[in-house]
Amino acid sequence: MAIVNNIFLRKVRLKDARILVHWLNDKRNTRYMSPLVRCHRHTLRSVRKEIKNVDPFYERLFMVYVKGQEEPIGHAGIDDIFFEDKRGEIFFLIGGRENWGKGYGREIVNALLRYGFKRLHLNSLSATAAVDNIASIKILKKGGFKKIGIRREYNYINDRFVDEIMYDLTAKEYLKRVKNGK
Repeated sequence: MAIVNNIFLRKVRLKDARILVHWLNDKRNTRYMSPLVRCHRHTLRSVRKEIKNVDPFYERLFMVYVKGQEEPIGHAGIDDIFFEDKRGEIFFLIGGRENWGKGYGREIVNALLRYGFKRLHLNSLSATAAVDNIASIKILKKGGFKKIGIRREYNYINDRFVDEIMYDLTAKEYLKRVKNGK
């Protein structure tokens, strides 16, 4: 479990499948996510299967909670983990729109960074965001991620091709930010 300020992350469990199905089938939540998420209909059965088949050498999946609340507000994780290269990629989703715009995204990213760098001892974490996903871009920048490139016309969203921005952050950069109180 990773705790940062007002939120904490808990490992995904089978009982989380029902709320994940709801969030993953809400196009407003997933419109900028991977085609594996945004282009498929998710069922209780398919999500439970995903949870059962989590490979801890490849991914760490979490539910996001606000301290003092019983229901999760989101889903996040680190996937594409390669311990040989000490790298992974973060993702996050705030499920209920009533929780959008409250600063939880930045806290989620901070919790993932702490987990990835301090617990998993990774050296590099990456993230991507569609150019239209202004909220995620702001969150990643505030978290210290650096833009490293653009995949041009990489995603097909809302009947048009959209560029995807690639970001990364190294352990050295992260530790410097933590030392400086950012």
